[in-house]
Amino acid sequence: MKPEGDELSKALEGLRDHPLVKESREYAHRWERSRERTASLRVVMVASAGAIAACLLAYAAFMMLPPGISSPAAQVIVTPPNGTRTIALSDNSRLILDSSSRVRLAFTDRVRDIELLEGQAHFEVAHEANRPFRVRTRAAEIVAVGTTFDVAALAAQTTVTLIEGRVNVRAISAAPEAQQRVQSLSPGQQLGISADGRLLGTREVKVESVTAWQRGTIVIDDLPVAEAVSMLNRYSSQHIVVLDESVRARKISGMFRSGDVETEAIVLKTYFGLKEVSRSEREIVLEREDR
Repeated sequence: MKPEGDELSKALEGLRDHPLVKESREYAHRWERSRERTASLRVVMVASAGAIAACLLAYAAFMMLPPGISSPAAQVIVTPPNGTRTIALSDNSRLILDSSSRVRLAFTDRVRDIELLEGQAHFEVAHEANRPFRVRTRAAEIVAVGTTFDVAALAAQTTVTLIEGRVNVRAISAAPEAQQRVQSLSPGQQLGISADGRLLGTREVKVESVTAWQRGTIVIDDLPVAEAVSMLNRYSSQHIVVLDESVRARKISGMFRSGDVETEAIVLKTYFGLKEVSRSEREIVLEREDR
């Protein structure tokens, strides 16, 4: 981890050649050489002060950016389809990133921040009472101290499953007037948060099913077909597409081997009366047989 002094130096160095600063500097030098234009020199001094203020404001904005959002020290990690990755973090925590997933890491002396941009991840958090461990998705923020939990960032919702310890989950709403709600979880509980920031309630789950993806197995538990297919598609470069909206809204449960597209297509065709209408290296398109 680099000291904050280095980040300050980099930020100011990046502003050294900024057009506003450069122009103000050159303008000031020209007028300083002219003793006959003292009145104008006052204007130049104001312009130079404005440039310095702009530098300070830019640095203040840089320091106030939420860690993990756009900090130069942030690190983005991506996994390919059907490929997980285990990451040892600098605080002795451990992160297991699922297939087709992306995270952005930003650790400082004060905070441990992670953004789950896409996909799913398993977190084993080292205890540090004075430095919270925060995981953020588009819909939720999860705060832990020392615990183990899973987070899945799906298109329709975020799901948080607590395995050990305790976490607090805060819903994030795009509406500024929305009241922030926080939910605490106990081990074995799973919480859903909708894409628009609504807490969908908790339910008891089998931890072994939730973490089965780490062993190459995907467990679908009463999900709409649209969400289930989206989840299964993360594990293969060839995706399944279900065209009929009425089928996409129906619920499905089952256990699949990650990346086994052929079996997934057969199950969908068998149980929902679908037929294959086209196939390519990129997708298998299914439609209702009565169409």
